Amino acid sequence: MIDVRDVSKSFGDTAVLHNVTLSVDRGEVVVLIGPSGSGKSTLLRTISLLDRPNQGTITVDGVCVFGPDKAGGARGARSGNVGMVFQQFNLFPHLTALGNVTLALRLVKKLSKREAAEFAGAALARVGLADKGHSYPSQLSGGQQQRVAIARSLAMEPAVMLFDEVTSALDPELVSEVTHVMRQLAKDGMTMIVVTHEMKFAREAADRVVFMNEGRIVEEGHPEAIFTDPTHVRTRQFLHRVLDV
Repeated sequence: MIDVRDVSKSFGDTAVLHNVTLSVDRGEVVVLIGPSGSGKSTLLRTISLLDRPNQGTITVDGVCVFGPDKAGGARGARSGNVGMVFQQFNLFPHLTALGNVTLALRLVKKLSKREAAEFAGAALARVGLADKGHSYPSQLSGGQQQRVAIARSLAMEPAVMLFDEVTSALDPELVSEVTHVMRQLAKDGMTMIVVTHEMKFAREAADRVVFMNEGRIVEEGHPEAIFTDPTHVRTRQFLHRVLDV
């Protein structure tokens, strides 16, 4: 479903990704872990083409969206094949939850108001917010706002969902309601790449855990293998600190 080959990305003189190669199968949940500044979020942003790589090839759902011979590659990733949810909710405060979800459906997919409302209502129901369609962001908790942001992406019917630290801005008590939605998406077979510091979620929900450090993939494998018997010293150091063991 996702094939990243030899992708590098620099911002000015600062190299953030170094020849990263990663493949994700259809329906697989891959969780990226690692210290801040290791390139996890930048990797997601290159897959979605929010940041264009300096080199490499990216294929999503059989379509090359970036590569040396690909002209206008941004169209593939931005046509709805890839949904991305960020740490910040980025909801329009003057629109209801339903209005926030229908906006892209009407502007990008050119659906009628009625069609967009049907898609949006189904997406809000999928994240447990069927009764909050007419609520404004200020009337919702942080966890509910993040679930609206997830519904906004789901309504576009993406083939792939990318989650970038979506629980980092939430109070601890609200984290579980968002990770519950993500777990359900995983059970439903959604292909997902998740950047998170929630090690419990990584251990329980991931099919594969990928540890990144200094813009490189250092180690990857089944969650139990990574968390109980990592092979790389840098992985062991990181897990020792974050798990406090």
